[in-house]
Amino acid sequence: MIKRLAIILVLLTGLATPALQAGEAKLLTESSQVYLGVPFAVAVDVSANKRHEAPEFPELDGATAELINTSTSSRTSRIIINGRQVGGTDETTRYLFHVTPTREGIIQIPRIEVEVDGEWMSTRSANFRVTKSVKGDLLFVELTGAQEKVYVGESLDVTLRVWLKGFQHGRSNLNYREMWQTIDQNATDWGVFDEQVSRQNPDVKVAQSQRVGDDGKKHDYHIYEINRKIWPTRAGRLDAGGVRVVVNYPLKVSRDVFGSVRSSQSKPIFATVDETNVEVLDIPTRGRPPGYSGAVGGHRIVATATPNHVRVGDPITLNITVEGASQLEHLRAPLLSEVPGFNEQFQISDDTLPGVVKGTHKTFSLSLRALSDKVQEIPGIPLPYFDTDSETFKTVYSDPIPLEVAPAQKMSTMDIVQSGEPTMQHEATLTRLDEGIEANRSNIDRLLANQRLTLIGFATPVVVGSPLVFMACLLMRRRSEHRRSNSGLITQRAAFKTAQDRLDELVRSRGDGAIQDTALNVILVYIRDRLQVGAEVLTRSEAVEALAQAKVSEDTTDAVDRVISECEAAEFGGEMQAEQSKLATGAREVIEQVERQLCKRK
Repeated sequence: MIKRLAIILVLLTGLATPALQAGEAKLLTESSQVYLGVPFAVAVDVSANKRHEAPEFPELDGATAELINTSTSSRTSRIIINGRQVGGTDETTRYLFHVTPTREGIIQIPRIEVEVDGEWMSTRSANFRVTKSVKGDLLFVELTGAQEKVYVGESLDVTLRVWLKGFQHGRSNLNYREMWQTIDQNATDWGVFDEQVSRQNPDVKVAQSQRVGDDGKKHDYHIYEINRKIWPTRAGRLDAGGVRVVVNYPLKVSRDVFGSVRSSQSKPIFATVDETNVEVLDIPTRGRPPGYSGAVGGHRIVATATPNHVRVGDPITLNITVEGASQLEHLRAPLLSEVPGFNEQFQISDDTLPGVVKGTHKTFSLSLRALSDKVQEIPGIPLPYFDTDSETFKTVYSDPIPLEVAPAQKMSTMDIVQSGEPTMQHEATLTRLDEGIEANRSNIDRLLANQRLTLIGFATPVVVGSPLVFMACLLMRRRSEHRRSNSGLITQRAAFKTAQDRLDELVRSRGDGAIQDTALNVILVYIRDRLQVGAEVLTRSEAVEALAQAKVSEDTTDAVDRVISECEAAEFGGEMQAEQSKLATGAREVIEQVERQLCKRK
């Protein structure tokens, strides 16, 4: 009997084990009663041992679907049979969709096909009855602007007000905090106000007021007010960004012993912004100047350049800082190619940065190279903008930047050959000596005193030492020639130590204006010398390209690019010296990362 029970248990276990490990796809839904215009949740759970494909939600007749988020959980199933452990770990991934009905009646979600562990599986289908939820006078949403007429790109202060009728039934009523909790944050779309509402402490003002309801009587309302500044992007009536507020309005409530509210019955209602008081006008095309980059309202432009003393062809970092009322994130850099004569004097780099926003300023950076030693300045850079008060285009200019441009250094072939040889000094005149060789010695008697040659004491060190001296001289000459022919190798080996010393000096300086070095220059010079790429200071894009060609990892290259960007931003903001000691720390970290990777490859 016991043996038979054991066999049955083994058979049942064997049948159960595949079921525990098999993949699965399920459709999970809420109530089959849904409401027109109110999103409801639909989840597709996919369990797999190895892999699966993400499900494709089908197009629905009478509804729209949107993927909200994806989450994954793991489950381990193990059974011991005859001392052996059988089972494994499978993962369940939940794909959560919001489905919004667009018409009344019956809508159907058909079976959804999913590939799980190499096999096709399907979920069940589901039907939903869509009815219209009548909000009546329970909920109103309004959007108003501080001005009734603005232009595209002009800043505008707007206010969103949510009027929610206070719940009261007998002795039960809900305060403004409890009514705010009835707003379904998952189904509500706050549009451009999402940032204020999504904070840990929502930036929402609360007030109480009365309003006439559908019955013609005044009722108490909680008003939730949200304010922010926006910049309209298209002409026409102001777009609120699809604001839609969904509320699970309570019908019956109760309180527990702790005073917490429990809603025993509710109905979903929603409201949208039907109209606003703001008309958005497009920027006129008539009279629009060349190089207009979308600036609206008063602006100011400042330009700086480093270095100011260069040779023809040396890179110059031009920083252009714009301050104004425009939405700086979308403001484009001034078009230097539109400045008369600019292309004839400078070569403009193609890697113009998108700009760094800091408060009310945005700074752009690009690299220039003077084409001639006759260039004396960087001319004033124009910034056209549309003045909304006069409804005309105006232009402001930066101040010209003086430059000292020297001719490019040229070396002849003889200069290159003789560059490593010591300078030979030649006498300008010759002196004739009539006395012959005697003129070399003044004591003739001493010179002729001993004419016998002694070889033992003299010849031994000469014979033995001459080969040694010859070999030492040969080695010294070979070493000198090797150093002269491999000066780049010496510079390459000293690059890391030189960079470390320069960064130490920056840290010790603590923003001393007398220190002209910068963390940006240290990084660029280190990359140039360490990788032997040219004889000039590199630009940001040239440095990144050199690291990529040297097979430096993408993460390290991105880190170097980020630190260079921070260094440039510090220079852009006019805080170059004050920030150098801080920037030196980040520069040291990325330089050490690059050095470690390059040393490992040797």
